[in-house]
Amino acid sequence: MSETKECPMCGEAMRLHESQTLEHVPGTSQATPRTVREWRCPECDYFEEIEETTRRSDGD
Repeated sequence: MSETKECPMCGEAMRLHESQTLEHVPGTSQATPRTVREWRCPECDYFEEIEETTRRSDGD
């Protein structure tokens, strides 16, 4: 992805980074994979997580 935005700390170009984490369900042994997207600045290590605006439900 070539999306960028300006870092509020140093003014350099931030890059969009995507990674996978496991979200554990309390009280069970289940873990659900979750994609985390965040803006990262390679110059000053500033980052901000991108809020998910819609959540997808895979059934109840």
